[in-house]
Amino acid sequence: MGRITQRVDPSALDELLEVPPRAAIAFVDDGRIESVPVDYRRRAGRHWIGVAREALPAAGVPDRAVLLIDAGRYWFELRALTLRGRLAPAAPPPGDSPERVWLELEAEHVVAWDYATLHEEADV
Repeated sequence: MGRITQRVDPSALDELLEVPPRAAIAFVDDGRIESVPVDYRRRAGRHWIGVAREALPAAGVPDRAVLLIDAGRYWFELRALTLRGRLAPAAPPPGDSPERVWLELEAEHVVAWDYATLHEEADV
């Protein structure tokens, strides 16, 4: 017997990366976890994050962060992806505003879930 899970293969939620309804990053700033809303773009497999300048820590761009992209309001509508990895300063993606601070996320770990697809996962 397995366990019931809401996890899905990240490719099942690929449309959230194309047109993200909401996006935010979380990072550690001076020992505290901070989260801020961001603009997100994926082009040619690269993950760009646009952040308001005043939302970044005074010490500069954090080196690691978790990006959350989510959709849905009610239990069985909840779908999301989290991408955890390293941040680096980047030029704005083609056609986007240079008024934001643009960062590129090098994703090291991706998790996706969709509560409408609760299913049993086999024990490994």
